[in-house]
Amino acid sequence: MDNDQFYKIRTSSPASKELAFPEAEFRHRVEEVRKVMDEEGLDAFLITYPPNLSYLSGYQSFGSCWYMCIILPREGEPILHMAHLEVGPALLTSWVSDIRGVRWAEGGEADRLVGIVKERKLEGKRIGVELKRPGLTIDLYEGLKRGLPGATFVDASEVIAQPRMIKSSAELDYMRQAARITKKGLDAVLPVIKPGVTDNQIAATLYETMVREGSEFFSTQPIVAAGHRSGIVHATFKRTPLQRGDTVILEFGAAYQRYTSAIYHTVAIGKPSSGVEKQAKVINEALNVLFRAVKPGRTIHDVAREVSISLKEVWPEPSVYGYSIGSGAPPTWCEDLCYIREGNELELKPGMTFHSPIGELVPGTPGVGFSETWAVTETGCEILTLHDTTLTVVDA
Repeated sequence: MDNDQFYKIRTSSPASKELAFPEAEFRHRVEEVRKVMDEEGLDAFLITYPPNLSYLSGYQSFGSCWYMCIILPREGEPILHMAHLEVGPALLTSWVSDIRGVRWAEGGEADRLVGIVKERKLEGKRIGVELKRPGLTIDLYEGLKRGLPGATFVDASEVIAQPRMIKSSAELDYMRQAARITKKGLDAVLPVIKPGVTDNQIAATLYETMVREGSEFFSTQPIVAAGHRSGIVHATFKRTPLQRGDTVILEFGAAYQRYTSAIYHTVAIGKPSSGVEKQAKVINEALNVLFRAVKPGRTIHDVAREVSISLKEVWPEPSVYGYSIGSGAPPTWCEDLCYIREGNELELKPGMTFHSPIGELVPGTPGVGFSETWAVTETGCEILTLHDTTLTVVDA
């Protein structure tokens, strides 16, 4: 079967829909994005960053490394253009009716996309592209400029950030479901951690428990860093047996309709050193300061400043105390829309959601870190993953 036959069968066969939200919610998102497009003077927006594309279209797949684009004009229906191999998942999960494929292994995406832009009579218009996001390759961008010499291309990397940061009630419900599953993973894994067990066995428990409890494929794979690896950011399981005196860093989050609520936790094998105990205490105090400081209308800078002050004795330099989290696609659950740091003057608003991993990870020393995933409410803060964030100590 050649590619053309494959594509025709994909698009002509009736497919049951598995939309994560009612079509009306997706259309509301489109209208919110169009409001920002109007403010920026955009006639069209080419969305190539997979999580943003999923947010608008509903499309779900782990194939986020392949070409995909939504052509969103200021008026009219959007077009979903993607590797033809992914047309099936799009038909299943997206509300967009005009889905078009391009042969995934042969290239030519730019030429085909240029043709769609011309079909919509947008070739001389002001077109937004996501220059600062993964998804828009240099080859694709150069092909667009070459094929549309009369168009004005504008960096629109932040256009979707504004509406996407504010979660709807349905999105928050999915994050609560993800949090429930994540906490099941923590409950299941803590009794497994003991000397002689490998970090792979710990990771296997997390995978098995969260998938059994309802998680889909993860946006970020579970992180389990033990022993000398615990002090290295983003080191993870690699057949390392646990020993007395180790700390074990756990960071993981279940996915529910692509929404993640993550936890960051530390376990000590045997009596921890005074340094580890102190770090755990300081980090927990900082998290409590953060949660008390969160109020709608406050700037992120003000909240981050309070946390920095609480940590000044041990960490003289300000840091980042969280990032926006919600819908995601591999390899990360981080939405990369907003960071809790000094200098960020964005106001907190109800519906914003964050993951706040605060830790001390230095190569050559035991790692320590804790977190919660939380949402801004009308009055303060709802901790979605609420659990015991004190240092877990197991007998050795």
